[in-house]
Amino acid sequence: MNPQLFFLATTTDIFETGRSLFSLDAQTFIDAGMNMFNFILVAAFLTWLLYKPVKKVLAARAERIENDLASAAANNLSAQELKAEYEQKVSEIEKERVSILDDARKQANEKRHQILDEAKADAQDIKARASKDIAMETAQMKSAVVNAIVDISTDMAARLISTSIDKSAHDKLFTEAMEELEATTAFKADAVAI
Repeated sequence: MNPQLFFLATTTDIFETGRSLFSLDAQTFIDAGMNMFNFILVAAFLTWLLYKPVKKVLAARAERIENDLASAAANNLSAQELKAEYEQKVSEIEKERVSILDDARKQANEKRHQILDEAKADAQDIKARASKDIAMETAQMKSAVVNAIVDISTDMAARLISTSIDKSAHDKLFTEAMEELEATTAFKADAVAI
């Protein structure tokens, strides 16, 4: 129905019945009482039907929020403990790193000293072998000089024996042999000095 027509129909009913739009008569109080009774009845029914479930839902929500807060506090405490444990482990790892580096430096230093000691020992061995070689060469040179002297002496003796010579020829040969011997000895002295 059209709202304008409803208003006109209502106003015509009021004028025909002689009642005003708002009057404080018994019918108004009865209507108000009935409306109040219906409101209370509906409110009681809705309270009975909805209040307890809504109250349960709100209590469950409040409990869930409290549990979440307790869980968050426990998680925060656990996180703090994990953070402290992590920092402790980082500190231990740093100490271990420093210890490992110190050990590595010590081992490297020991290895360096060991290599230097071995090199010095090798140098001493080489020097000793060189000294031995020089001594052996010197001994061989002496032996060669002695052999040369023996050969020269043998040659001189053979010359003396093979020729019968007089005293002046004999002195001359002796002087030549001595000069050769001195030359050989000078050679020997030069060789030993080397």
